[in-house]
Parts: sequence; structure tokens; C-alpha cells
Amino acid sequence: MRHGDPPPFTGREEMPRARRHTAPMPSSFPLDFFEHVYYTLLMNELLTRTICIKLDVDGHEAVVQEAQRRFNEAASWIATVCWDERITNSNTAHHRVYGQTRSQFGLGAQLAVCARAKAMEAIKGVRKQEAEKLARWRKANARRQKKGKKPAPPPEPAACPQFGPRASIRYDARTYRLLPLDRVSLNTLEGRITARLLPGQRQHEMLCDPDWKIGGAEVVWRGGTYFLHVTQSKEAPDVTEVDEAIGVDLGICNVATDSEGEQFTGAEVRAKRSRFVARRAALQRLGTRSAKRRLKQMSGRERRYMKNVNHTISKALVHKAVVSRKALALEDLTGIRESGTVRREQRYERHAWAFFQLRLFLTYKAAWAGVEVRLVDPAYTSQTCSHCGYCAAANRHSQSSFRCQRCGFSAHADFNSATNIALAARQAANSSAGTSVATSPSPLRDVGT
Repeated sequence: MRHGDPPPFTGREEMPRARRHTAPMPSSFPLDFFEHVYYTLLMNELLTRTICIKLDVDGHEAVVQEAQRRFNEAASWIATVCWDERITNSNTAHHRVYGQTRSQFGLGAQLAVCARAKAMEAIKGVRKQEAEKLARWRKANARRQKKGKKPAPPPEPAACPQFGPRASIRYDARTYRLLPLDRVSLNTLEGRITARLLPGQRQHEMLCDPDWKIGGAEVVWRGGTYFLHVTQSKEAPDVTEVDEAIGVDLGICNVATDSEGEQFTGAEVRAKRSRFVARRAALQRLGTRSAKRRLKQMSGRERRYMKNVNHTISKALVHKAVVSRKALALEDLTGIRESGTVRREQRYERHAWAFFQLRLFLTYKAAWAGVEVRLVDPAYTSQTCSHCGYCAAANRHSQSSFRCQRCGFSAHADFNSATNIALAARQAANSSAGTSVATSPSPLRDVGT
């Protein structure tokens, strides 16, 4: 070890794999134009994080690749069997597929268990998404029926999840072990192999952090390189219960606007993403070998840029909530892409809108900081006056302009929406009387027709 290098990880902190135990708890009540307010409870929750470490499997590429292929073939077969037989219980699935998984695909006992766990989690995720889509479709059809419109066609049925031959291999505490001198022992079809980890300074510090317990891992093949994704977990800090909240309006022209007047403009984001789209289109039209090589070099740049933007915005909003000792209130935009259509020239911008990623970043950063996050139904927040409560489509003069037809209050439309979101979150907190579910609704404002 050279002078100045970080100390090697000893592997003594290894712990069984931890899983996330909590889920958002919905609460539905008639609060004028806010039909639903959802609370994401962060108390008694396990925080999880993943450390991505480059993995040197020199001399074992063939063994790891064969293990990948067999493992994912087994996971795909398990998913097909459980999907066709509608098995959702993990214990039932284990008794149904364990013996055949070992004999047919040659997996060891614990790798067979990991393949079953991967398949069952994928099935549960697909089933959950299918149920959510169906619920949104029913809700949308109910609104269309009230307006006398034709019912929309039902969503397409979900397909059974399948895994490619180079998909990840899941490991638990029994099938991998972190060793001293930056090494890792991995279980394969040919027995144990020892590979070298290539962590950086920050990854060393995260692995050696005694506050975090090491759980399971996955071997991931990406761009011709293997990575070891190590999961860690720890108890979340207690959430500070407060009545006041900072409302956050999400959008495309302005990525985020809070109820205290700060805007995170989307002008630079839109301009840069437009350049990415135009550059890719020009290279694809060219079609030469050098153009394809350049396309490969550009792959993922737009995604990484947007990820960095969302990290920056979420960090600033959570910091503001911590300093002001307030909760964060966000719009629940689930299913917004299915709710309507846009013109052809706006399709890419609409479907590339990374609002859900920003919501995820806000949620986990808030959990780390002990800040409560509340989800508010966005219905009519852009048409309702935050000053007098009058609701009318004519209040919204343009994308950025709001002027109340009753009281004359004018403001930026996104700021007005963010203020309405904060008001709804505060009303829900007051109505809940210290509980996670509001039980005594009261009108927020007088809503005009």
C-alpha cells in the first residue's frame, strides 16, 4: 500500500442483506379541489444506499459470464412459472421451483434462493404497476363518464418479467464475502472465485463507515466492465413533525418552484437537452462509422446531466426545509403521461421530463435529514387563487401568468401553484391532529365555479 492511500476494507462489517420495510400510506378525504393527500412516512424506516465499485475479474471472465447466463435463465424460468400459476408468496414459490432450479440450471443452493428472490421481486413490481395503472384508468373513466365522454380503452395487460443473459447476479451474505486488501469472494457454478475491487477514496470511506451495515450485493456488467453494487442500510433519523410545509410545484419551463418564491429555471435544461437531441439526430442521419462511434461516446450524457440537475435541486430544497424547520409538500404526478396527449413536437420534452427522479431524490435526501415529505393531488392547483380560493380556468392567463378573476391577485403561475400545495399540506396536517391520516376535513378555501 502506497503512502497516502486509504486503508483497505477488512470485511468485518458484513451483515445480512437489509430491505426497505415501509411504504407510503394514502389518505383520501374531500378537501375542496384537493381530492387526495398522501403522506410518505419516514419514521422507523431503514435508509439504504448502494456503493458501485469497479470489479476486476481478470482470469475469471468466462466463469462469471457463465454464472450470469445460468442465473438469469433460472430467474426467467422461475418468473414464468410463478406468473403463469399466479404465485405471489415467496415461500410457496420456493417449494414450487427450488428443486427444479438446482437440477435444471445447475445452481448452488443459495444461488437458487437468490434467483427466486430476484424473480419474485420483479413479479411483485410488475403486478403493483399493473394495479396502479388499472386504478388510474378507472378513476379517469369515472371523470370522463361525469363529463359525458366516451370511456378510454383499458391499459394493456402486463407481461411476465424476463432477464437477459448479461443481467445482474444477486448475492446475499452467504454467497459473497468482502475480504481484506480490497478483494471479494464470489460464489459461481465452478465454486468460489476471488476478484479484486477497485474502489476510490470515497467508496473506501463509505464501506468503512461503522454507522452503515453492509447487506447484499449484485454483480453488474455494464459497458464491458463488471461492477459490484454493495448495499448498506441504517435506521433513519426521527422525522420532525411540523404543521408548516414548503410547497414545490414541478414543471418543464421551471423544473421546480417553491412556495417561498425560489425558482429553478428550466431554460438552460431545455436548451441543453435540445442540443443533445439535435446532435443525436444529425449523427443518426449521417450513419457513418465515425458517427456511430461518436454516438456511442455520447451515450448517457443527457441522462447524467439531468441526474446532476435533479440532485442539485433536491439538495437545495431539503437544505431549505431543514433550515426553516418545515416539511416538503410535492405534487403527486403519478400517471400524468397517460392523462392526455401533446403535439408531436412536444412529445420528447413531455416524456423525457424527469419529475419522478427528482421526487425520488427529494424523498431519500429528506429521509436522511429527518424531513417529512407529503404528496398532494395536483388537481386545480394551477387554476385556484392562493389568496382568496377562487377556482376558474380563466385565472391562468398563460403558462407563467396567473391573475384571479375575483380578487385581482396576480403572481407567477408556478409560485401560485406551489403556495396552493403548501396550503393543502398544512390543512391536512392540522386536520390530522398529530396522526398520519387526516380524519377531520374542513374547507381550505371557497372554490368558485
